[in-house]
Amino acid sequence: MFTKRQTRQRAVVAGLTLIAVLVGALMLSSEVFDTTLQSAVYDQAINVATATVRNQVTIVAIDDPTIAQYGRYPLPHQAYTDLLRALKPQGASVIAFDVGFYEPSTGDDDQRLAAAIRDAGNVFLAMQGGPEATLGDHTERYPTVQLPIPLLRDAAAGVAAVNIHPDPDGRVRYTQLLIEGPDGTTYYSLPLLTAAKKVRADLGNARREGDVFTVPAPLGDRVMPIDRRGGMSVYYAAPPAPATYDNPATYPCKDARYLCVVSMKDVINGSISRDYIVGRAILIGAHSLSAVPDDYPVPNSSGQKMYGVEIWANAVQSILTNRYPVLRQGAIPTLLELLLLTLAGLVLVLRWRLFGFLGALVLLVLYVVGAYAVFSIQTQGAIGQGPVEVPSIAYVVPAAFWWIILLGYLLVEEQFAVARTRSTFGRFVTPAIARTIMEREEAGKLALGGEEKRVTVLFGDIRGFTTLSEAMAPAALLSHLNRYFDGMVDIVNRYEGTVNKYNGDNIMVLWGAPLEVRDQARKAVECALEMQHWIVGERERGGPDVSFGFGINTGRVVAGFLGAKGRMEYTVIGDSANVASRLTSSDIARRDQVACSADTLRELGDDFEAVDLGAVVVKGRSEPVRCWQINRLGGLRTPKPAPPPDIPIGRAAVAGSH
Repeated sequence: MFTKRQTRQRAVVAGLTLIAVLVGALMLSSEVFDTTLQSAVYDQAINVATATVRNQVTIVAIDDPTIAQYGRYPLPHQAYTDLLRALKPQGASVIAFDVGFYEPSTGDDDQRLAAAIRDAGNVFLAMQGGPEATLGDHTERYPTVQLPIPLLRDAAAGVAAVNIHPDPDGRVRYTQLLIEGPDGTTYYSLPLLTAAKKVRADLGNARREGDVFTVPAPLGDRVMPIDRRGGMSVYYAAPPAPATYDNPATYPCKDARYLCVVSMKDVINGSISRDYIVGRAILIGAHSLSAVPDDYPVPNSSGQKMYGVEIWANAVQSILTNRYPVLRQGAIPTLLELLLLTLAGLVLVLRWRLFGFLGALVLLVLYVVGAYAVFSIQTQGAIGQGPVEVPSIAYVVPAAFWWIILLGYLLVEEQFAVARTRSTFGRFVTPAIARTIMEREEAGKLALGGEEKRVTVLFGDIRGFTTLSEAMAPAALLSHLNRYFDGMVDIVNRYEGTVNKYNGDNIMVLWGAPLEVRDQARKAVECALEMQHWIVGERERGGPDVSFGFGINTGRVVAGFLGAKGRMEYTVIGDSANVASRLTSSDIARRDQVACSADTLRELGDDFEAVDLGAVVVKGRSEPVRCWQINRLGGLRTPKPAPPPDIPIGRAAVAGSH
């Protein structure tokens, strides 16, 4: 079944498609691209699908001007007391500190801060797990936890985890929703507690079902995808905001591209409008602070870094707007896309080879652009629709690899086909002529016409062919002819000759066309003598009584393509070819003999023995052609030398063309 080329190619396409899907399933199960190529796809999706920044979160920046106002860093606890007192009358919905209060302060600063925290009633303080976590059931369990000092912890509305987890490439793409302490206590993350407080969600009734974490809320449950680490991918609605002291023209919060960032100093001093505080979630942490490198690259940072508190603010915004990007699509849609794209590309390559491959690449580009466009559409609007899967481009683009495999296979197969064609072609024309034809065809010069060349032409003719054919069945006769011609052609090839044609019982061989050959006359005669040895040997070993006479002439001819535009052949025409043909006459090149003209004899050198056969009058020539029977050339002798003819050939031969 697979001997047919078309069937074989279709089988290869089907096999490659199956292998592509199986390899894709294996890569998906091993998450081989999740932290590399697919992460880059995720980053680009976040950059492409920009959403409108909603005024729900304000970052209060612990920045250089604030440090300058209080004269030292870390800030004294009194600075945070001042901040909470300033925020109290402005109606913030929740206040979350990305600041560690792990060590007690001197004097009564802690008591005053605890009173301010308690008075606010909506303050969450930071805690951390450490040092290295072990993976639990959709959570991470830490051997130790670092909590605020008891005085402040008791005054706060709760404590929230602020562990930041960069991916292997250093970018922060997700935030923990919850972690566990060494005793199994669950601690929710700062973004989750902050967002839950703002929308009045009921974390007490939160539940996890598989990879989904659901938090009931009055205005609609928050259904968040959660990975095996207990993390949620962050939808970065805004790139890193400029430093508070770098954008006086737009400060504070006048550039809609960024989250609202105000200086802690300005809040304390009362120079910030209440509009940036009332009803908002307030996150307090290091931002625009040259002394603290609490910043990380994120998907949309564009070479900049984002401060940790701004990462939490984006995570809060993601929960508040119910928009959660998922690193990639599920296995079934990913494999379906891989199947369709792989198969479509393979069909294009099969149909149009290189142009099909280029078309498949265009198809791949359209898929990528379309996938990003769909993701962008899904993330539009003020409020999202929950989890949105980033297209699994990293797991689909390997389809191009299988297109290359098929293209390579087809090219190799076509090389074999060309080789088979050349081989088959060479059965009908000699390799030299085959190369000439193909080279001229590739150069666009395959046309009727010729050029003048000096060649040596050999004609071989079977003696007594009519009698032989009458005594033998046609099939047996053809078999014997092919047997003798096959052996003769092997000898011709060794002597660099070109078999030009077979014509029933005779053969025509060229030296000097289409390829140049040195010592062409000598090689032609040596070839003829060796062929006579081979023919006589075959006959003596029991073959049919077949004998040849060979006539050879050297001279100028026109060599080229003769015939019609739709059917042409390579040959030589001219007087020199006529003479060679004429010399095969049975009374010149007798049984088992080699005859040549004077033009050929002059190029043989001195080491030969020849019998002068006289002159032949050839049609079209005014002067007769002298001819000789070659008995020896170098070390080669004729197997059965014939004596000189009794009657001069000139009177016995009939001039003409063979």
